[in-house]
Amino acid sequence: MNIRFSPDAARREMTPVDNLFFLHYMPEADGTFVKVYLYGLMQCYHRSLTEVQIGEALGLSDAQVRCAFVYWQAKGLVRILGDEPFSVEYLLTEQPALQGTTPQKYRRLIDSVHALLAPRTLELRELKAIYDCIELYGLEEGAVLALVAYCIEQKGKRVSTNYVLSVAQTWNEQDIRTQTQAEEYVADYRMQKHGAAEVLRRWNLRRPPTRDEMALYDRWINELGFDAEAILAACARMTNTAQPTFAKLDERLNEWKEQNIENVPELLESEQQDALDSEFAKLVYARLGKIGKPDKTTVRQLRMFREEKGIDREAILMAADECTNAERPLGLLKRMLADWADTGVHTVRDAEKALVRTKPAPQKKKKNAALLYEQTPISEQDFNNLIVDLNEDV
Repeated sequence: MNIRFSPDAARREMTPVDNLFFLHYMPEADGTFVKVYLYGLMQCYHRSLTEVQIGEALGLSDAQVRCAFVYWQAKGLVRILGDEPFSVEYLLTEQPALQGTTPQKYRRLIDSVHALLAPRTLELRELKAIYDCIELYGLEEGAVLALVAYCIEQKGKRVSTNYVLSVAQTWNEQDIRTQTQAEEYVADYRMQKHGAAEVLRRWNLRRPPTRDEMALYDRWINELGFDAEAILAACARMTNTAQPTFAKLDERLNEWKEQNIENVPELLESEQQDALDSEFAKLVYARLGKIGKPDKTTVRQLRMFREEKGIDREAILMAADECTNAERPLGLLKRMLADWADTGVHTVRDAEKALVRTKPAPQKKKKNAALLYEQTPISEQDFNNLIVDLNEDV
């Protein structure tokens, strides 16, 4: 059973707000954060008003709403239960909050750190580790934010503050203390870890990738849908290229995309099919009496006649046998297969019927024109007169 006020009735109801909120929490809170808290509180009391999302009702993005709840979680007024989907639980204002555990001078920094770690919030001992990054290792607040973001990138949002402190110590030893230095370090690290850098290492090129090369690699991943393994496989198959480049690799990957190849299993399957197609093309060449290796165009055309036009292999070989003695057997074969495709010839039986229909009828032998003169009958006497006695003296 589900019983509730209608949305119209709920709009006329009241939402109780503890005065502690007005006295202790609202004065130092951002106005947007206050709006999010109060609207969410209203939805807690009136479930019929939850059909409209907070962001939609207040004209805020999802990121702004999440940031607001991260702030209130740090204050101890709400608890973020989950990130996907984003779930929030309101707490009583009388419950102990984190207020007072953060020195006033670090309050903005800790709010930003919590925004990075949301829905996780740091305990008091963990907060001390963040302060030590500043007070013990001399990092600027902006550098600490870059440090936390870097550590999250390495270990995830459950990263331990001990790991954060160890990286802070390393940065201190390398004289990385300002926000600019930290951002440059992280950018260099990401560049070295970028997939484009791995491509260059595969080609034994010891240099960092350019921004254009990284952008091209990102396009292969995000737009064309290739995984990193497939891209490296493409590198390995460019052995016929004297100087491999990202432009040539891009051409190869675009060819694969046209063939619906996006990963290594699909690539291996395609290569196996290419090998079978090449062997079949060699067999066709042998039937035609041609010497040499079939070119890629011929291999693709024969595959097209089989896969797209539906002509059986045996029928194609039968056609090749018929074209053996032609002046240009390969050209005649392609024309014959094109005609068969247009007329619905697919099987060996279809091919036999087609060859019978197209075989020229036997021609009658022409008489020699020199023999078509009027003949005069010869008597026996006339024949005897033609006999010459070779022994007779002339």
